Amino acid sequence: MTDNYDSNKSARNEANISKKLDLGPRWLRIAFWVLIVLLGFVHAWADRHYLVNADTMSYLDVADAYLRRDWQTAINSYWGPLYSWLIALTFLIVDPSPYWKFSVVHLINFAIYIFGFLCFDFMIREVVRFQRHRRSNRPSVQFVTLPDWQWLAFAYSLFIWSSLFLITMPLESPDLLVASLVYMVVGLLLRIRQSPGSWALFAFLGIALGLGYLAKAVMFPLSLIFLATSFLLVGSPKKAVPRFLLALVLFAVVAGPFVASISRAKGRLTFGESGRLNYTWSTNDISQIHWQGEEPGNGVPAHATRKIFADPPIFEFAEPIGGTYPVWFDPTYWNEGITSQFDLRGQLRAFGLGIPVYYELFFGNVQFGLLLTLITLFLLSGRRWRYLLDLAPYWFLILPSIAGLAAYSIISVQARYTAPFLVLLWIAFFAGLRVPDSQELRRVKTYIITVLTILIVFSVTGSSYRETAVTLRSLVTDEDVTAHEQWQVAQGLTQLGINEGDPVAVIGNSYRAFWAHLGGLKIVAEIDRRYVERFWAADSAVKSRALETLASTGAKVVVVERPPHGAVSTGWIRIGDTDFYAYRLAK
Repeated sequence: MTDNYDSNKSARNEANISKKLDLGPRWLRIAFWVLIVLLGFVHAWADRHYLVNADTMSYLDVADAYLRRDWQTAINSYWGPLYSWLIALTFLIVDPSPYWKFSVVHLINFAIYIFGFLCFDFMIREVVRFQRHRRSNRPSVQFVTLPDWQWLAFAYSLFIWSSLFLITMPLESPDLLVASLVYMVVGLLLRIRQSPGSWALFAFLGIALGLGYLAKAVMFPLSLIFLATSFLLVGSPKKAVPRFLLALVLFAVVAGPFVASISRAKGRLTFGESGRLNYTWSTNDISQIHWQGEEPGNGVPAHATRKIFADPPIFEFAEPIGGTYPVWFDPTYWNEGITSQFDLRGQLRAFGLGIPVYYELFFGNVQFGLLLTLITLFLLSGRRWRYLLDLAPYWFLILPSIAGLAAYSIISVQARYTAPFLVLLWIAFFAGLRVPDSQELRRVKTYIITVLTILIVFSVTGSSYRETAVTLRSLVTDEDVTAHEQWQVAQGLTQLGINEGDPVAVIGNSYRAFWAHLGGLKIVAEIDRRYVERFWAADSAVKSRALETLASTGAKVVVVERPPHGAVSTGWIRIGDTDFYAYRLAK
């Protein structure tokens, strides 16, 4: 699978290529760097007071647990720790007030975005270096690939598009961090492909993969794919084994302490419970919250949330789990006892739900332009089935990409999960293109790729109009044009006498009750969003009994967002100018 890179001639060629590596005009690189930084900043700043991802509250709670050294609460087998560590470290340095807490999280995401671009730039440089090395060892006068400057522009446009509109950089999640580490790992694989004897590259590979696992548990099995790929890239088993073992040991050194911690907490060996639970939820058709064990054959709850009212269902969960919303802070506790069984119909349903997402990822908007360009250049090349031979040298890009896409297809396909693997596939597909070396075809190829790059950049910048306008207005006029509704709710509850540490109840979407986190409150009971309409449709006697039941949990107030028009009656208090209402519960 590998060429012999140990010869003196190859070593000299590699040294010359590395020394002369230049990705085109300097102004072009600077222009893309400025564009990438500016677009990333406006996307981060425009919605700085909003949290979009329902998981964010759990990551924030884990970070707070680390800051107060509450290790028992902080060690969580559902959420990867790396994103929470970054949040905790930043909060330790900045110490933001509740008003600015969400803004700091968005700036953390912006920093991860810049880190991701550096990793991506490293990877693309290695792609160019690899292509140059192949050309120097196998010169051909008949076929040519993309020139280096076009690789720069095309690849950078892919990064902007995937980061801002697939992963969506402002989304508060570790997905961009995972993508960054995937790009770093692939860059290291490209270097290993050309310098298989380097011990340092394998050491960095093991550390990067360990960090990837700490960002998200799915990277644990995918790390085995990357490690196996590195082994095959060396070519010589005698040389590969000790280097592979070095990478594996360093991966274990980075990942091992967390694996040991969560395994000790669960009383069994585990590298994370998120994959198992998500698979069970998606294929066995089991609710993610308030599992009561009604479904036959899926186990018996060891400690389910407590159902304390029949209709509308009210669940209580004050103890023993911490966090703002204990149900989602540690889903593994409330789902302890669940067993996953293979359900062909459920698995096919999960596959079926992923098909339209993958269709959109490959054929929608920008993706359709990529596909059309690839097909056009393929037809111009005249290579036909020989295109597979041109792709073969990039197997180490394609194999991990397919593994990543396949892993998510089993459970849940979302653009932000699959983005880095999709980008790697596009890079491999375009890297394998070779067209006849004629002046006319060179000109046509350059024109097509340039138009595609411009269209991607214009699409991204045009779609960023709102974020740009909001950011410019806030910076130029020094006016806070984005209402911080969640902070207003937290402040409003404080004025009602609800203080930090007090228990509260929710009617509606507790996942997104970020106001509770800002106020230092704990949600101990709820009528979740599936049953909100049943609560408002009930007669006054049922509503009164439901509210009395919520009061029995110790909650001091119940909060609801956007109740039906005319539904709120005496006792409900609107919180400031927001769409939230509060009802004081009798002691």
